[in-house]
Amino acid sequence: MHSREPNRRRDCSINVALYKEELEHLRQATSNSTCRSLSEYCRKLLLGKPVRTFYRDQSFDAFIDEAIALRNEMQAEWDKGPFTPEGERRLITLQEEIKKCINKIFDHVTQNRKEPGND
Repeated sequence: MHSREPNRRRDCSINVALYKEELEHLRQATSNSTCRSLSEYCRKLLLGKPVRTFYRDQSFDAFIDEAIALRNEMQAEWDKGPFTPEGERRLITLQEEIKKCINKIFDHVTQNRKEPGND
C-alpha cells in the first residue's frame, strides 16, 4: 500500500451498483465518520482500514435541545427589562427547570458510565 502522496492521483476506479436506499445508508454512515468524502469512506472499508465513527447519544441531544430552549426563554424574560413579579416567578421556574435538566443528564451519565475493566 502506498501512503498518501501530495502530487499523486488515483488512476483506477471501480463502479458499484447500489439501490437508492443502500446509497443513502452509505452516505449516512459516511456523515457519521471522520472521512471527508464517500470515496474515502468506501476506500477504507474496501481495504480493511479502520474507520472512525461518531457516536451520538440521543438522550444527550434531547437534553441539549431542552437546555437551549430554556436558555432562550430565560434570555427573552431577561431582555424584557424591569422585572415584574410574574417575570421574576418565571425566571425562578426556568432556573428550576434547568436544574432538573442538569440533574437528568448527570443521572444518565453516571448510570451509563463504564467502570474500568468492565468492557
